[in-house]
Amino acid sequence: MLIHLHRPADNDCFDEGRTRARMLGEVATDMYPGASWQAVESQVATDWHAVRGTSPLTWADVRRDAHAAWQVAKLEHDGRLQDDAPVFRAA
Repeated sequence: MLIHLHRPADNDCFDEGRTRARMLGEVATDMYPGASWQAVESQVATDWHAVRGTSPLTWADVRRDAHAAWQVAKLEHDGRLQDDAPVFRAA
């Protein structure tokens, strides 16, 4: 399975702010275990204001980065990013 992550057209996708947003998205899966993105997005957005440091990026700027990291971390936590485990469970 291929996972395509959104990459902004500009070259600042690897700046510190976006990196912090991706880390927040990944860590949020541990902070809110078992919750859906829709259920915790507003809290993660609030958390962004606390962890963004001096980044000028707003939540709207980094939301997709945080969400992509959340999705990958959820797959990993669910055991679906293992070579010997199926990505999708049989219906």
